[in-house]
Amino acid sequence: MLPDVLTDDQRAELERLGTAYVRLKIVNYAGGNTGRESMIGGFDTGAMKRKAIEDWLVTRSAQEDAEQAKKQADILKWAKIAAWAAIAGVAITIIVAILK
Repeated sequence: MLPDVLTDDQRAELERLGTAYVRLKIVNYAGGNTGRESMIGGFDTGAMKRKAIEDWLVTRSAQEDAEQAKKQADILKWAKIAAWAAIAGVAITIIVAILK
């Protein structure tokens, strides 16, 4: 019986494959077994417990969600900066037009 935790090599392989492909592997290689103790084959580093893979997916998905939220916050920050710069430009244009 394999351990519930992934080795460094297994974790590196999952990282290399990515979450979407790993999810496909779980579906395609489960052999009809959907229990958390079932073995999933088709990996270069050998079969892994479904439980270990699912736990990795949960952790990795949370990391990806956090990264995506940070990117969205950064985009919003720069959009606000651009909006304020445009407003300032319009205000300066109006002031210059009035003073002429």
